[in-house]
Amino acid sequence: MSKTVPKSVGKTVSTHVNKTSSKVILKVMVVGLGSQAQKDHIPAILRRKDLDLIALVDSDDETLISCNENIDTKVFHDVRSAIQDVSPDLAIISVPHNQYFDILEVLASNNIPTLKEKPFGVTYAEASEIINLYNAYDTYLQICVQRRFSKLYETTKALLELIGNIYSVSVEYSLNLNASNMAGGWRADRLISGGGAALDMGYHSIDLLTYIFGVPDKVYAQLSYNSLGNDYSIEDTMKAMMTYCDGKINANVTVTKISNQKSETVRIYGSEGSVLVDGRTVRLFDKDSNEIESHSFNSKQHEVDRQLDEFIKVCLRGGGIDIKNQNFIDQLSNMRTIDAIYKSHTSNKVVRLR
Repeated sequence: MSKTVPKSVGKTVSTHVNKTSSKVILKVMVVGLGSQAQKDHIPAILRRKDLDLIALVDSDDETLISCNENIDTKVFHDVRSAIQDVSPDLAIISVPHNQYFDILEVLASNNIPTLKEKPFGVTYAEASEIINLYNAYDTYLQICVQRRFSKLYETTKALLELIGNIYSVSVEYSLNLNASNMAGGWRADRLISGGGAALDMGYHSIDLLTYIFGVPDKVYAQLSYNSLGNDYSIEDTMKAMMTYCDGKINANVTVTKISNQKSETVRIYGSEGSVLVDGRTVRLFDKDSNEIESHSFNSKQHEVDRQLDEFIKVCLRGGGIDIKNQNFIDQLSNMRTIDAIYKSHTSNKVVRLR
């Protein structure tokens, strides 16, 4: 994919003022009304007094009608029509993976700062094209990675300072999808989703490792496509072995859609103790496996709220993306790692990244 776009001068986010409170109100458009938007993004917008949800965009009539029953705002079938009609200040987008680039091109060319659901791209190459696109129009882009804004994982990272030299990591993330769940919807079509357990489901697990340890030295991975027979083209399970920090840390990652229960577990072992994340609880143990402390964070709402808050703060400062920002660098690193996972499976070889 190669797109040529003209360079234009970026703009500071336009705003309007609530005359009764003199508070700046930003107009927000939500593009794509799947479960992520309805469960997380729209409620987060409605919780804020400085945002005005002025447009819902989706190609499906039934989805638009259903959402509009509970939310009094304008609805549109396409982004261009919405922009022409309501002139949004910001956009939050969550659509099938093969639809992103064309929509992002419209948003960037209209200088609309964008909060985009993961993954960054279907491949590292596409992610790079997206960067070029937003750089060309000097427009801000942020990728949704809620664990970056999670008190659970902030606490986890802080506790790692107490366990000495880390040498081993285990990440297990599972869903309990049945055959009907697996075979239905756009995620079952490789041309639309680009991938399953590694790219789509596994992005958050990879991002967690990048957030804590950086880019892996090397990757060896195997994927399984066997749960629904030979015609199923989306990997249902990803198992990867990686090393970090010049081989000092070994990490094993298992991501699967076909477990008997939904769960997420992270185990990190060091010379002076260990840290266990099980669901929404993180525990610290000494080297004799005695529990030292425990922290539970039962709600995920704060993650969505903090992520949106960061997006708005950066947008109000104006300007485009900061390619030197560590979070942004990490998102590109995630795509390098995911590309390496697919390459390793295909070649049945270790892929070196550093």
